[in-house]
Amino acid sequence: MKSRNTGIESRSKIQKYNPEIQIENIRRNMEENIDMKSRARRRILIATDGSETANEAADFGIEMIGCSGAKIYAVYVIDTSPYRSIPLDEIWSKETLDEFERAGYEATSYIEKIGKAAGAEVESRVLKGHPAEKILNFAEDNNIDMIIVGSLGKSGYERVLVGSVSEKIIRHAKIPVLVVRERHKKEKKLIQV
Repeated sequence: MKSRNTGIESRSKIQKYNPEIQIENIRRNMEENIDMKSRARRRILIATDGSETANEAADFGIEMIGCSGAKIYAVYVIDTSPYRSIPLDEIWSKETLDEFERAGYEATSYIEKIGKAAGAEVESRVLKGHPAEKILNFAEDNNIDMIIVGSLGKSGYERVLVGSVSEKIIRHAKIPVLVVRERHKKEKKLIQV
């Protein structure tokens, strides 16, 4: 009984050992890299709350992006969601709001510093509102290609009570979201009564 030769074995051997095909593959890869450089510059949103976890997410994200030429938006949101029905000027004084804005610019300045050190263009924004909603709206309005956010990795009970900005972003984003979990969890000590 003759076995049928489909030609797959012979083609794979030819591709594997044929230097002309290898050279063609290298040329094709170089052309693809040139095409990637000519594409529109990527826009990356790095959300921060100024925490160590958010800074770790920024470090990781910028390390991954490298010198790709992406534009980075460092976004901090002053959480006003508990006060949606009341104007902010009736709740917080001008000084209090200014203090929140200073904290926001301080948080985004870290991303600016490391982003510029990596050779990226970085723009900071401090927004007011519900953090997840504002981040998602900013991403859509500014044609963002990817969102990077940190996560404390809250467990079920904590997440139900407090909610998770990163979880809401994942659920509702129309673009890729990179969630960077906290690298060095602090040991929790049990308090004995």
